[in-house]
Amino acid sequence: MLRDGPPTKACVQCGHLIDVSGKYCNNCGARQIVGENRTLESNWLLLKQSALFYGIYIFVCAMGKFVDVFNTLSWELFMDGVLCATAVVFFCFNWNTNKKLFRWPNFSIQKLAAYLAVAVAGAFVVHYLVGWLNIAIFSKDEHYFSFAKGHLLASFIVVFYMAVVPAIFEEIGFRGYLLGNLLEIADVRQAVFVSAFLFGIIHLSLFSLFWLIPFALIIGYARIREGTLWYGICFHFCFNLMACLFELL
Repeated sequence: MLRDGPPTKACVQCGHLIDVSGKYCNNCGARQIVGENRTLESNWLLLKQSALFYGIYIFVCAMGKFVDVFNTLSWELFMDGVLCATAVVFFCFNWNTNKKLFRWPNFSIQKLAAYLAVAVAGAFVVHYLVGWLNIAIFSKDEHYFSFAKGHLLASFIVVFYMAVVPAIFEEIGFRGYLLGNLLEIADVRQAVFVSAFLFGIIHLSLFSLFWLIPFALIIGYARIREGTLWYGICFHFCFNLMACLFELL
């Protein structure tokens, strides 16, 4: 009576039958642990894509801040358009997964009101704390949008480009695309902290990191907890809107 031999499997490279526990093919030498290789390759691809996304963002932001020729309204609008397009294009790379972030499961008006209340309180604290620090450290009180006071159209443009546009497109880019990629590579806490730090850096203001990072952490955890971008978008919009109103009124 013939006895069955040891269990075998086909080599992933050449198809030669090898021992089921074998890590390498004794015919062609190919490594057999494909799952690990695919995970490493997938993570590396996500890192490269994320680096490209962030590289475009930080480059455009640096040009707008440090190159004088770009400090005009027309160039600023153009650069905002580039950043918005970048966020949308990268977000759509993985549309089948990311589109669920535009759903709003278990919508709660009480929860939304709580997020907005935190945003208003945060904007109030940041506005007056930053104003006090500017006077204490730099001996000057800066008003970025004083040119728009009393001008309805100018005020509308300020609110649109400082509150509406960042709230939508920065959330799509950073809490949608970038944080989603990091969640595939790292654990939740690491992913949220790294995305928050990178978000703070793009504003190119060391002075502002003390509030930008906590701001991004709140929105990042809201995206994880709620499974949607909408609470973060509303929070971001309300915070920036209050900042604009403090300057304009």
